[in-house]
Amino acid sequence: MKQTFRLITSFSDRLISNYHLRKQKLREHGIFGTMKNSSGYVLIIVLLISAVLVSVSTEFLITAQTNINYIVKFSDKLKASLIAKTGMDMGQFILEADRRGMTGGLLPRAVDKNIDCFQDLWALELPEMPMEQGSLHIKIYDESAKINLSILANEFVDSTLYYTITQRFFMNMGLPLDLADAIIDWVDIDDSRFPYGAESADYYQNLKVPYTAKNNAMDSINELLLVKGITPEIFYGMGGGNFGKESNLVKDNMGKRELNTELLTKMDPKNASTTISDYKNDIRNLDVKIGKEKSRKLSDYFRVYGERSDYLSDYNKININTASYRVLSALTDNMTDDIVTEIIKRRMIRPFSNVNEVKDLIVDENVINNIVSVKSYLFKIVATGRINSTTCRITGYYLRDEKRFLYWREE
Repeated sequence: MKQTFRLITSFSDRLISNYHLRKQKLREHGIFGTMKNSSGYVLIIVLLISAVLVSVSTEFLITAQTNINYIVKFSDKLKASLIAKTGMDMGQFILEADRRGMTGGLLPRAVDKNIDCFQDLWALELPEMPMEQGSLHIKIYDESAKINLSILANEFVDSTLYYTITQRFFMNMGLPLDLADAIIDWVDIDDSRFPYGAESADYYQNLKVPYTAKNNAMDSINELLLVKGITPEIFYGMGGGNFGKESNLVKDNMGKRELNTELLTKMDPKNASTTISDYKNDIRNLDVKIGKEKSRKLSDYFRVYGERSDYLSDYNKININTASYRVLSALTDNMTDDIVTEIIKRRMIRPFSNVNEVKDLIVDENVINNIVSVKSYLFKIVATGRINSTTCRITGYYLRDEKRFLYWREE
């Protein structure tokens, strides 16, 4: 019994002695100094290093994968951008070839380089073209078919004929005439308010987020959204006025636009056959109707580029060969549906080569001499480049005679 007690006492003394010894080492050398002579020290260090490596490697892999994805996407975006820029160059080439009368071989009808119409090459619905690793789509719009809002007034004239045309346009849309007054106040140079318009002091500065009227030419058609009364609903053609109450609407009034398919077949007989077959079928089944266009988007009927300093400049004139039904209806007070329909019928059969050819329909001499034309000067080119699921679209407003862009946007 005594021997057992001595053994327990001895074990207890050694345990207490070891505890005090470890406590002293811990104070003097810290936790790692205490463990360095033990086999557990190596294991703990290995575990700590492993944990750090796992954390770092995981973060590295995530970062590397993100960077790789970014590089691939950036590479696709760059390629798509280059394809779109190529499309812009092609658009300029098409317009220049048309201006010189060099596109006749592609079209079934004789081309008059002195006029612009929907039978020209630039007006055709060009298909999406395959490119290396991607595709390209080009669309060209005639901006000279629209009303230039920037010259409703300028530095020399309080109001022009385009102001009254704009009034009639809104009236025909069932929208208030006040919108024309608000727009002319936005582009004129003074702070005097038109009867139903708006200027900085009496309206724009009193808004929750105040700003000032432009009092100059617009930089973009989207600027209309800043003008009093032009709501997004009206701007995008989703409501307002007689929206939903109009009948017999059509997609457009361009008529049938045909290509010389025989020449295309000779140029590329292997690849052209299927496309040309589909094209001929589409043309054959095209039901040509004349009427107001379905679209009520203001950007389809208004533009903001032209010649601000001289409102009588050809750059501001409206091309009767390409103007929409809605724009033609606003030219004079006498533009009835029958007259507008007759103008469109005539130009479908044979585009007008001179404005005097419609003098029996448009009887206002001022409009004939100063507002309408048979030639276009300003075009919008939209080129879309595609690589895999990445696209790049470039929009440019091109003044053909001066071979320069007034606006360029890449997105």
